[in-house]
Amino acid sequence: MHTLTSSPERIAASDVPALLGLGFDHLRRPIWVFDDVRKRKVYANRAALDLWGASTLDDLLARDFSDQSPAVRTRMKDIAARIENGGAVEERWTFYPNGAPLVVDTTISRIALPGGGHAMLLEGAEVQAEAQQQRAIEALRHTSALVSLYDADGFRIFGNPAALSCYPGAGVRFAEIFANGDAGGALWSSALDGDAVEGAYRMITAHGERWHGLAARRTPDPVTGELCVLVNETDITEEVEAQSALAEARERAEAAMAARQDFLANMSHELRTPLTSILGFTDLLDASKLDDEQRRRLGRIRDAGVVLLDTLNDVLDFAKLEAGGVNLESRPFALRALLNQAAGMFEAQALSKGLDLTLRIDPACPEWLEGDGQRLRQVLVNFLGNAVKFTGAGSVTLSATYRSGAKAGSARLELAVSDTGVGVPAAMLDTVFERFAQAGPEVSRTFGGTGLGLAISKEIVQLMGGEIGVDSIAGQGARFWCVLDLPVVAAPNHREAESIQESARPLHVLVADDNEANRELIGTLVRAMGHTVDVVADGLAAIEAVSSGGYDLVLMDVQMPRMDGLAATRVIRGLPGAAALTPVIALTANVLPDQIAFYRASGMDDHVGKPISPRELLLKIALWSEGRPDEPMANGAQA
Repeated sequence: MHTLTSSPERIAASDVPALLGLGFDHLRRPIWVFDDVRKRKVYANRAALDLWGASTLDDLLARDFSDQSPAVRTRMKDIAARIENGGAVEERWTFYPNGAPLVVDTTISRIALPGGGHAMLLEGAEVQAEAQQQRAIEALRHTSALVSLYDADGFRIFGNPAALSCYPGAGVRFAEIFANGDAGGALWSSALDGDAVEGAYRMITAHGERWHGLAARRTPDPVTGELCVLVNETDITEEVEAQSALAEARERAEAAMAARQDFLANMSHELRTPLTSILGFTDLLDASKLDDEQRRRLGRIRDAGVVLLDTLNDVLDFAKLEAGGVNLESRPFALRALLNQAAGMFEAQALSKGLDLTLRIDPACPEWLEGDGQRLRQVLVNFLGNAVKFTGAGSVTLSATYRSGAKAGSARLELAVSDTGVGVPAAMLDTVFERFAQAGPEVSRTFGGTGLGLAISKEIVQLMGGEIGVDSIAGQGARFWCVLDLPVVAAPNHREAESIQESARPLHVLVADDNEANRELIGTLVRAMGHTVDVVADGLAAIEAVSSGGYDLVLMDVQMPRMDGLAATRVIRGLPGAAALTPVIALTANVLPDQIAFYRASGMDDHVGKPISPRELLLKIALWSEGRPDEPMANGAQA
């Protein structure tokens, strides 16, 4: 659409080429024709349409850039005045056909139309994305990245300032900038073959050996069109060194953790072995005839042994929790029985201090719940132990209260231990559940303890998805509590009590242990249960005894001279006939979870930890008295 100067008539844009007698659409350069009066486009050839991304002439004419701003209109009028008397002017325009700047050099002239009138003809002399190119050049010049172009022979033919600074001089070859020349040669061959090359490599630079992230790809030379390889490099030395330092730190930490675990395992074994004799023979002596003074002194020995065992268990439990090595079990347990067991452990101690130890259970509490009863009992034992320890007079109360808010099928219970003891200072209330936290050095010296019990309790309760807390006024006592949601279940059909009371028949048991005191103690305990016992001192003797047949059960120590218990068990499993199926229970001071799992994987059937709990030993023997149960018991409990 245009208006000629000689006529107000509007002529169709498609008529312009005919009027000028030119085949504009065949030209490779963009051509525009403008109305000489209104300075609007009236025609554009195919090259101009492509330049603007327009599909049709009407589409382009609808985007009349003379309306874009007063500056454009003023510029067009100025150009028209300059060419009014003939001649041509060269102008550089910046267009934005797709939102990005595009620079076009144009030649503008005034042409006469057949039949009178004039028009303005714009011919694009050169079309280039100059702004982008200039920006790219500036970025290339100032970037810290190394950009190089290598010819087909591997010589550098271009490098930006960063590349020239890193690899100065002429005659730089691709393969020679690598610290590993063989790697450089192989990468060059891959790049020439058209393969994508990326990776981190050590390079020989003007600044010494450095780690570079490198990417190379085959490309034609933008000037000659010959085959070249474009290489981009980034110095990643700091990142690589940081990763290396992190890896070394991780390895050191893992080594330290492994060393600590080894130390804990060895410490546990070395302490539990003598504790087995101390506590075991104390129990045997307690069952004999003693006068009051002898029994009192024996109680002192037992109490000291129990304190040592509790300390050891706290350290091991804390290490397991810290390493994420504690997995909760989910089994039915009787709430009332669990609470009675926990409170019963402190009856004698409370009585000796003149304390009133009370158990209160809300009638609304369910009889049976599902969860890790052993760990829950451990939490309550920690609460009760502290309460009895820090209460000189008055009372200690263990309570279970039903709370609303649990989802269907579960019960929300608050389990609490209240006392009338020294209480917790206000300054300690926020940190009392932190590891090694105690009310002060005087309390530590007076009452003892590791300061780990409450930290362990907190970890266990949180693993169970519950809450834990304390309410206290210094000098008036404390109330430690936890709130848990636990599934309510029906009473299971189990025969634990019956199986403890009775075995189907007396068993012939083999005890293998290198410690003479342990052999005597275990033999005495097992005989007291009504079984016959043979004892041996090492794994080879155990194999010889089992090979002869006739044993219903083997209680096998793990660490023994000549042949250890694991090797002996593997040999037993390879014996002919029924002897290979003889149940083997690990009887060891090694009680860490990974150790127990390893024993089972090595062919042992079950585990009893040292120091030995006579009740647990009786339970395990009864469990295996009828042969292999369908579901062997989980890891052995600690005394």
